[in-house]
Amino acid sequence: MAVTFVIGNTNQLDSLSLFEAANSITSALANRIRRGGRRVHQASLIYLGLVLFFITFVVLAFSRLFADALEACEGSRA
Repeated sequence: MAVTFVIGNTNQLDSLSLFEAANSITSALANRIRRGGRRVHQASLIYLGLVLFFITFVVLAFSRLFADALEACEGSRA
């Protein structure tokens, strides 16, 4: 929740500046998951969670591959 407050918690995309107020996927999920809405609203939050999971999985997979390649490169030097 601290990150939500720091980044501004707004849903507008007026500019592409990193210093404008914004909203992240995580803060959108945290702010809207408690509201009992229609099924479409709940389904969209679930899909947002799946997108966040996929992004996290891809980033962690690439970092694991990078770490393994770096370790193999250092092992061949010794």
